[in-house]
Amino acid sequence: MFEQKQPLWSRSVAAALAVALGISAVGCRGDKEIGAMIAEARKYRDQGESRAAVIQLKIVIQQDGANSAARILLGELYVEDGDAVSAEKELRRAMALGGDAGQIAPLLGKAMLMQGQYDRLLGEIQPAAEPARRPLILALRGSALLGLGKPDAAREAFADALKLNPASPDALVGMARLAIGAQDTAQAHAYLDQALKASPSSIDALRLRGDLHRASGKPAEAMSAYRGILALRPANMQALVDVSNLHIDSGNLRQARETIAQARTAAPGAIAVFHSQAMLDYREGKHKAALESVQKILREIPDHLPSVLLAGAIQSALGSTQQAEQYLQKFLESYPRHLYASKLMSALHLRRNAPDEALVLLRPLILAHPDDVELLALAGEAKLRGRHFTQAAEFFEKAAALRPAAPGLRTGVALSRLGNGDNGRAVAELERAASLDNAGDRAGMLLAMSYLRAKAPDKAMATVQRMENQANNPLVQNLKGGIWLAKHDLGAARASFEAALKLDPSYLPALDNLAQLDTLEGRPADARKRYRNALAKAPGDAALMEALGRLAAAEGKRAEAMTWLERASADNPANLRVALRLVDFYARASERQKALVLAQKLVATHPANPDALAMLAQVSYMNEDFAAAAEGYARLVAMAPRNAGLHARYATVQMKLKDEAGALASLNKALALDPDLADAQVNLLNVHIGQKKFAEALSLARSVQNRRPESARGHKLEGDVLSTQNKHPEALKAYERAFDLQQNGALLIQLHGALIKNGKAADAQARMNEWFRNRPDDIPTRLYYASSMVVARDYEAAAGHLHAVLKSDPDNVIALNDLAWAYQRMNRKEALHHAERAHKLAPNSPAIMDTLGWIHLETGNLGRALPLLQKASALAPDAAEIRYHYGMVLAKSGDKASARRELERALSAKDFTRRDEARALLATL
Repeated sequence: MFEQKQPLWSRSVAAALAVALGISAVGCRGDKEIGAMIAEARKYRDQGESRAAVIQLKIVIQQDGANSAARILLGELYVEDGDAVSAEKELRRAMALGGDAGQIAPLLGKAMLMQGQYDRLLGEIQPAAEPARRPLILALRGSALLGLGKPDAAREAFADALKLNPASPDALVGMARLAIGAQDTAQAHAYLDQALKASPSSIDALRLRGDLHRASGKPAEAMSAYRGILALRPANMQALVDVSNLHIDSGNLRQARETIAQARTAAPGAIAVFHSQAMLDYREGKHKAALESVQKILREIPDHLPSVLLAGAIQSALGSTQQAEQYLQKFLESYPRHLYASKLMSALHLRRNAPDEALVLLRPLILAHPDDVELLALAGEAKLRGRHFTQAAEFFEKAAALRPAAPGLRTGVALSRLGNGDNGRAVAELERAASLDNAGDRAGMLLAMSYLRAKAPDKAMATVQRMENQANNPLVQNLKGGIWLAKHDLGAARASFEAALKLDPSYLPALDNLAQLDTLEGRPADARKRYRNALAKAPGDAALMEALGRLAAAEGKRAEAMTWLERASADNPANLRVALRLVDFYARASERQKALVLAQKLVATHPANPDALAMLAQVSYMNEDFAAAAEGYARLVAMAPRNAGLHARYATVQMKLKDEAGALASLNKALALDPDLADAQVNLLNVHIGQKKFAEALSLARSVQNRRPESARGHKLEGDVLSTQNKHPEALKAYERAFDLQQNGALLIQLHGALIKNGKAADAQARMNEWFRNRPDDIPTRLYYASSMVVARDYEAAAGHLHAVLKSDPDNVIALNDLAWAYQRMNRKEALHHAERAHKLAPNSPAIMDTLGWIHLETGNLGRALPLLQKASALAPDAAEIRYHYGMVLAKSGDKASARRELERALSAKDFTRRDEARALLATL
């Protein structure tokens, strides 16, 4: 018989089986010397059987745990196979056992470099004294400097290495990385050619060549380079991961899974394997599985920044805004203006409806990347949320005109941005997996919405029609229907909404819009039927029950609306969003005790959920339990210390608690994080004014002017400070400057008040009349003006403006209440009718109860007046005017003792204006 040669793979498996079955390899081979066993391990390695070599060395270490030579070789094998964590562990043990430091240092440096431990490498791995090893150490230090974003120092280190050894493959690879950073791919390839000529088996050079081809959109050439590594080292974990990532790029997810499985077999505990698995799961939408993988990495290495960034992206996809922000903030502390992380964080700010916070991140990035579609779309959305429609449209127009950069280009930028291969590559993979290339579509949608809000429906329609030609999407059809509504073509709008439902029968926005059309056309029963039919097909659907609740609320059926929301929450007990919506409804419906109980329950079951905590804090504030609200906001700011809006809200509660020092600290923190946060500016100004620190208040107002010279806000704040000091002429000038910069109703109200205080009533009236000629539908400003005329006792003119409000908004309770009051002063019988209507719409409003009670009092109906004024006084115990009215009705009903008590309480209030009448009545009791 001829002896058959045993194939290499079978010898590797045999060695593995020996260990797995507990067979002594020493016994199998006879009593070999330890040195011979190490030599055999080297032979396995030279033959490309790194797995067999690793097993052999582990047997040696089982027999002789103090053998530093075996641990050094094992560490070297781990480095070659890409298992940096295991490599570092073995090399440090070898060092502790007294192994050759000169031999260990470059290997340890490579392991640290692979993990992104740049600072540690520079601290521990100093230039070697031995000339032969010095170029390699210099190249390692250069790579670490490049990883820290110090390209000039890195270049100097690589150049020093090449002076000592012009053919140093590590230094040449480093110079190639520098060329990538300078976007000179031709020079990068030239350096790699030199490196591979000097060392054809240089894994780092082959890998970077693969990266370059991949970034240039040449997947076949990239695959060839990575497979070249596997021909040399079949168990090289990182090359297997790179191949799997190429499969993910091409959509071959099955092959990606198989290759990751091979990588896991080669290096079961390697970070890159877990990271690649997380990336695959993320790409497939398996976000919980992806999170499990990335959390395994972070438990071992909490500062592994690519995994920190990936965790932020995953939590964002899962809707966990608070947790996502915490991860992204940690990443951004190391890379403050990293493009992808900043985009993610900005999107989270917009999700929380914090457009100002998003713009703080976006502004410097847009200056550096003016043609980045995603940045422009995010900035446009932030401007849209802030109601700056013209600026929003500008951003969207530019974004819609551009095309997203090729994914390969983005990968190249990411690789050059972070410098060293591992961290840069990991972040680049995330950018690919996130699939941001649809930003052009998003920009188009938001551009159309921006045109629509800027009252340019023709431009909006042209934008949507371009998108309609590219894809038949229910969202596009729904937006088209909205544009038809703006053009007052209800038939075309209905057709578009119905077209959206043909594409997706459960598309709720289109259902909502059709229901609104039904209601608008006087057919609310049809709207209700539409929702009920959809609910019959999807029993328990929370969104549909919420829609039925909204419809009932719009019809004034508050009890029915509450029932639908309660049912939605009961049928979906795990749906926190629905429960929070119910809490909010309870609070707005003056069912504040119910709101409080449910909010407390939600925090008990979701103690770390920021939305639940925020709702409890808000409800506590509404219930005037300021201590509980402060406790809630304290927890929230501890969870998100860089959220400027939370610090500002915390300050509001602290001000209610008279904690001026705490409020001041919170406001300063808020403005340090976001100097343009309007609420914080106003509240800080009020704190300064309350402390009579007018110089500080004025300084704040002028700093706002200097920061935002195009904005009216700083001048408005200056006017507030001067008005508080009774410097009315100077305040008037400040308000006029503000109004010249930004003409809106709120500033006109300030200007009107300033004109009155300066004795210019005719000018004030002329300003208002001109405003209403051009803007007859400005209800808030008209309500203010009507109220000012009630105060001035010009009841006839006030009634005219209030009728104008009610013509546009028949159920406006403020207008109804003020009109009732004006008519009562004019002795007109319609007063009672309007007061009753207001009371029916807002039965728990103290002000409305006071008006209705007063009318009944003056018409002699004490039976109706007494309970109304009693309840109003109980609901608003600090309202001196209401207490005075209650005292009067008590006096007329014969309860002199109670009347005296109420009148005395009214007189003790500082802001009470009817002191003479109250004293005169008190004297008769």
